[in-house]
Amino acid sequence: MRWLLTYADMITLLMLFFIILYAMSNINTEKYSQLAQALASVFNGGEFTIFDQNITGGAGVLPGVTSGQKVESRGAGKRQGTGGQSTLQTQALSSLQNLVKSGRVRLVPTDRGFAISLTSDLYFATASAELGAEAMPVLQEVSDFLARIPNSVIVEGHTDSVAPDPKKWASNWQLSGERAISVLQALEDYGVQSERLSASEFGDTRPVQSNDTPEGRSYNRRVDIVIVEQQ
Repeated sequence: MRWLLTYADMITLLMLFFIILYAMSNINTEKYSQLAQALASVFNGGEFTIFDQNITGGAGVLPGVTSGQKVESRGAGKRQGTGGQSTLQTQALSSLQNLVKSGRVRLVPTDRGFAISLTSDLYFATASAELGAEAMPVLQEVSDFLARIPNSVIVEGHTDSVAPDPKKWASNWQLSGERAISVLQALEDYGVQSERLSASEFGDTRPVQSNDTPEGRSYNRRVDIVIVEQQ
């Protein structure tokens, strides 16, 4: 009956083999769904550029910020992931993915952190610092995210190269400053602490597109909400 020993060993090994196969094929559906949503945001975001410099390898995907959650980040804890962005940048992408996919905001890297860029005529018409009605739901959603993080926020105003009406605006510098203040006041009204907010104006000195086309000017006519991660 010695063959039973060999047979038992073979059955045991087969059982372990199938257990290992099952363990390897057991997919965490929640994490898979989060990954799918993040990839959809990247590939369907229109002009969105998701920190595609210096890609260093694979990454995990963090869940989005939920209501009442505090994100403790001021630049520490850089995570080498999708483009090497920080945990806070990943949280912003996840939290604002619907706005990104619809092209209403863009997330762009900066020297001090990253910016939520408000572009297109959805926010400002040419030579105007008045926020459109369609802009307010977007700013409320952005404010909901900003209110849950401790970082300082700089609201930067920008214009296209079209000279404003001299009867209304002294220059594009004044116009860009008024745009920044309009957005800053909206953020404050929606619950972002005023002591964390500041505004600056850049006129038409920092275009992101050519001012030779209406489409390019609509991108330059923007406000960047900069989240400071590095002082």
